[in-house]
Parts: sequence; structure tokens; C-alpha cells
Amino acid sequence: MTYRVGGRQFVLIAVGGPGEGARLLAFALPLPGAAELPRPPLQSNRGHVEVQRICGECHAFEVATSTRHTRKQWEALIESMITKGARVSDEDFDVIADYLTTHFGVEVSTGAQH
Repeated sequence: MTYRVGGRQFVLIAVGGPGEGARLLAFALPLPGAAELPRPPLQSNRGHVEVQRICGECHAFEVATSTRHTRKQWEALIESMITKGARVSDEDFDVIADYLTTHFGVEVSTGAQH
């Protein structure tokens, strides 16, 4: 399904299921004329391999890494995947969070906003 809100187009996909495992995923398409975020070069290091192995059980690598988050947001996302059944050891958790933050993170402003 696709829909438009405030001039932005979204694509909604039914995944999982049937029953309790069913979810709806919404993806926002880029705004016309918007510059894409630069993609850092991916390296075949352990973090990359772990993301592919663990996240790849349910997601394509490009889907798992299609957004940018702060470290805390990546950690919360990993935690939510664990509650849905992802098997992530404590060591893998840190390796994955480090990798995603380094390659797909956003800088956090430390200045006070007025």
C-alpha cells in the first residue's frame, strides 16, 4: 500500500505473521529534489559481518541500515529486535551498536537549544 501525507509519499508493507508476528512497516520515500545522505564505505569488518548475520535473519542489509540514528537509538532498536526474537549475545550487541553508530550514526548536539 502507498499513501501520501503532507506531500511525502510512504510505502506500507505487511510482514511476518500470521497472527501475533504480523507487522506493518512504513517506509518514507525521499522528498523530490532532496539530497540523499552520503553512504559511508562499507568495510568487511566484524561489525559488518555481525549485522549481516544477525539482522539479516529478518532484514536485507540495505533495510537494516537505511536510516541514521544516535547510539542510544541504535541500542533501543537492537533491544526491540531482541524482544522480537533476535538472538544477540552481549558481545554481539556492542559490536553491532558500535558498527551501526560508526557507519550509520548521527552526531548528537551537546549545545543547549533556546
